Amino acid sequence: MATSTTTPPRVSILFLAYNQEQLVRRAAQSCLAQDFEPLEIVLSDDASTDNTFAELQAVAAQYRGPHKVIVRRSEKNVGIGEHYNQLVKVASGDLLVTAAGDDWSEPHRVRRIVEAWDANGRRADLIASHVRDLDHDGNLHEVIRVDDLGAYKGVDDWAHKRPYIIGAGHAFTRRMMERFGPMDPGIAYEDQIMVFRAIVSGGAITVDEALVDYRRGGTSRLPVFESIAQMRTWNDRQSARVLAEREQLLADARLAGCEEPVYKLMEAPMRRERYLHDLRHADTHGERWKIFQAAPQLPTWWRLRKLLHASFPGATVKVKQGLSALHRRQHW
Repeated sequence: MATSTTTPPRVSILFLAYNQEQLVRRAAQSCLAQDFEPLEIVLSDDASTDNTFAELQAVAAQYRGPHKVIVRRSEKNVGIGEHYNQLVKVASGDLLVTAAGDDWSEPHRVRRIVEAWDANGRRADLIASHVRDLDHDGNLHEVIRVDDLGAYKGVDDWAHKRPYIIGAGHAFTRRMMERFGPMDPGIAYEDQIMVFRAIVSGGAITVDEALVDYRRGGTSRLPVFESIAQMRTWNDRQSARVLAEREQLLADARLAGCEEPVYKLMEAPMRRERYLHDLRHADTHGERWKIFQAAPQLPTWWRLRKLLHASFPGATVKVKQGLSALHRRQHW
């Protein structure tokens, strides 16, 4: 297991894993190989159904380096948002660095993040970096560049153009999380929550370097449906995730005293999600037609297209299957 450090670590890596037994060992080892000290590393498994937790235990048991290592597991699967909430409580650092169970961090990643934070006077509440595109076979491709977060001076900049960021490359402060509190457990996309909190607090900055090899896939992967029931379940889950993110943004904006511009930005997307939800849960064509007529604020062609998808779900499943097959052929 890890050796203890005499100086309390001011930086913690939050390593989040779930059902990644084939990838998690190398990902965890890339965190243990960091050249910054003192460093705390929390290797956390979200109640995987495979051998992910055993892999993390083995990596920690074999480690003989200077970092403090904690291995823990959720009692039940809680999802990304609540997993973060739990790890913020477990970790002791003032700066918390995200690491995913299928990504690889450069050995100097934490050091470069801390150097940027120190150069900023530690005012920033989030530090991002670029990432390298890593495919399913472990081959590296081009650098994926995120936005320059230093250009975002407040909520107006955020509302004008939501920043393009990748949460796998983030580090954020404990003080920011303490100010806004835990995220809604339904949050599945934490990156926009984190960057918004930072922009309306101490600000955010970007390290102009690729510090993470970021594996493709996850929740953004094109879904493949085998049945209407499967498609409906997936759509309901995605809708709940989107609504949870937007409700969290509104709650955070309310706390930060900037609710009005955020509400204006969120109003139309939330109306669309509610329209889709109502269509999916209507029992008859007549009910769906009334829902269509009751939403004149939404674009007519978009409403009609979604009405047809909801009315003829079998055809939608066939179209999705065809698109997925085409997508696979294009990547052979």
